[in-house]
Amino acid sequence: MSGSATERVMQYIRQQKLVAGDRLPAEVDISRILGLSRNSLREAYADLMAKGLLKNKHGVGTFIANPPILNALTGSAGFWNLIEKAGMKASFREVLRDQVIAPKEIAVIFGLAAEKPTQRLRWLFLANDQPCILVDHYLARSIPPSAFNQTTEHDALAAIAPFTVVDGASLSTRTSAINATDEIAELLQVNEGDALLWSTALVHSGDGSVPLASRSWMVPHLLNSHQVMALSPVHFQGNAAPSPEDEPK
Repeated sequence: MSGSATERVMQYIRQQKLVAGDRLPAEVDISRILGLSRNSLREAYADLMAKGLLKNKHGVGTFIANPPILNALTGSAGFWNLIEKAGMKASFREVLRDQVIAPKEIAVIFGLAAEKPTQRLRWLFLANDQPCILVDHYLARSIPPSAFNQTTEHDALAAIAPFTVVDGASLSTRTSAINATDEIAELLQVNEGDALLWSTALVHSGDGSVPLASRSWMVPHLLNSHQVMALSPVHFQGNAAPSPEDEPK
């Protein structure tokens, strides 16, 4: 495994599909598995405990935390699950990674100087092999592009988790209608000028910062939503996140 000690622990949790309440291996074993020193592993654990992702039971071990789920929309709060909830097969591809001048609203939130570029990831989601959602993710300076990799795949929240205070985090979205430009229409395989749902989403870290801002264009007959939701630490654990059916009533 590559990346920081915290990233390696998160990768291990996702790869092993550990869920809230599961115990991690003994320190000596997981240190060997991850290629970390005991000190580095303990620093990573301390970081993840501070973010609400892990908890320690003295004399017993380290466990995946089980925080309350507040106002959860879907298991991973992501487009993938929304497509599957609509009864369709979800797929995804990354269209590009580049550095661009962020939209003014996002540049202000990130505190970027005028004309200073930021990292962008453009993703395309498909439903039954038909393009349905185009997403531009803009990364704050605290988020390395390498966090988005084969391990995190299409789960942006899992990718930013090691760099985010997930305890108390929230996701806000604002949705309106927009006409497809030629560029967007080509990617979504619709006609230029067709009406699309257009959203801006902000992930608010528990410390008040915004590590990720996104803009999305959605084919309206597939998705139609406007939400403000709280994010619990479990949402940042990728496949470990529960679905609404698993939540306490």
